[in-house]
Amino acid sequence: MATLPASDLALAALLDEYALTEPARACERPAGAYANCLAVSALCAQWLRERGVECGLLHFAGSRAPFPDGSGRWPYFDPRQVTHWTVRVGALSVDWTARQFRPAAGWPDVEEVGSIAARWRLAMDWACTRCPQLVADPRHLELTPPLLERAHRDIARATDGRGAFPDPRHDDTAPLTSVCRCADGSSR
Repeated sequence: MATLPASDLALAALLDEYALTEPARACERPAGAYANCLAVSALCAQWLRERGVECGLLHFAGSRAPFPDGSGRWPYFDPRQVTHWTVRVGALSVDWTARQFRPAAGWPDVEEVGSIAARWRLAMDWACTRCPQLVADPRHLELTPPLLERAHRDIARATDGRGAFPDPRHDDTAPLTSVCRCADGSSR
C-alpha cells in the first residue's frame, strides 16, 4: 500500500497495518474520503503515537488549483476556500483522504511535506509531535455520515459551490483551530 523509501520500511509496515482499520478503509474510495481528512488523520496520528511514532497533524488551506474530479463540493467550490489535514511523520505527509480531491491518488498518499505544501497557500503544523492533544473537540474525530458527500455535491450544484454545507459533526462545535501552542509550531 504505502510506497516509501527503504529507510522508512518500518513506517510503511505500520501504514499497511493502519490501512486495515475501519477509519482508513472508510477513506479508500473518493466519496468515503470526502470531508474526513481531519478525523482520519487525527485517528491515524493517535494510532501511530501508541506505537511509538513521533507524529503530528498538518493543516493546509487555500488550494492553488481546483479539483474538477473531486468528490462532494470540491468540483464546484472555490479552491481558495478548501482546507485539508494530513499526518506529519518527520518530513513526510501521510494523506488517507487525497482521493477526495484526486481519485487516482495513492492510498495513503505519502509525499514530502514541501511537495504538498507547494500546492497550498497555507501549510502549517496543526499539532506538532509534542502536542498531547490533536483536536479541540472529540467530535472532530468522527467520520462523516454516509450520505454527506452526495448531499454536499447536490448543494454545490444548486448553489454554484456557495453552500451552505451543513455537517452534523461540526455544526455546533467551535470553529476548527490549531491546538499547537509550541514556539516552533509552524512548518512554513
